[in-house]
Amino acid sequence: MKKLLAVSSLVVFLCGCSDPISLPEDLKSNLGKEEFVEPETSEYTTYVKSIREYMYYRTQAVLNHDVNLLWDRYPDLKNNIDQKTGINIEKDEIDSMDDVIDANYSIESYEPIKVKRINEQEVIILVHGSISYVKKDFDEAGGEYLIEVNLQKKSDQWTVVKTDEYLEHEYKEWLEEREK
Repeated sequence: MKKLLAVSSLVVFLCGCSDPISLPEDLKSNLGKEEFVEPETSEYTTYVKSIREYMYYRTQAVLNHDVNLLWDRYPDLKNNIDQKTGINIEKDEIDSMDDVIDANYSIESYEPIKVKRINEQEVIILVHGSISYVKKDFDEAGGEYLIEVNLQKKSDQWTVVKTDEYLEHEYKEWLEEREK
């Protein structure tokens, strides 16, 4: 009986010591596929925290009208900015929102996050949420957004290295694909 208890305790202990950032098997099997899937429960919190942190720094940059608040935390977002494709275009939002005093965001207001697995060190998170800004005159701005957030594992933590916001025509194409 003591052996059974000792073995059971060892198994429970070893399961509890597993790497919390490693990807689950079903995401590993998604390697190379061109589709987004819902993350495993064990990985959901890790991804959501990374996206929440990104949105926090993004809204702080808008509220303080200082893109460096975002870029200091995510220096890769300074690179390869392309307004025509929606790549790393946070600066455009910051520049256009110079009269806001408050912000609220919901990363899953339209649907839960989805994950596309690139390799062991990189995933893309599809975020379909909303953001609302309150202007100085108490009018509102903002709305729905659809964005692919590339996360890369650096020092055993997921960090944002690229964003791709769906532009209006891309969003319409995405909607048409979903209806098929």
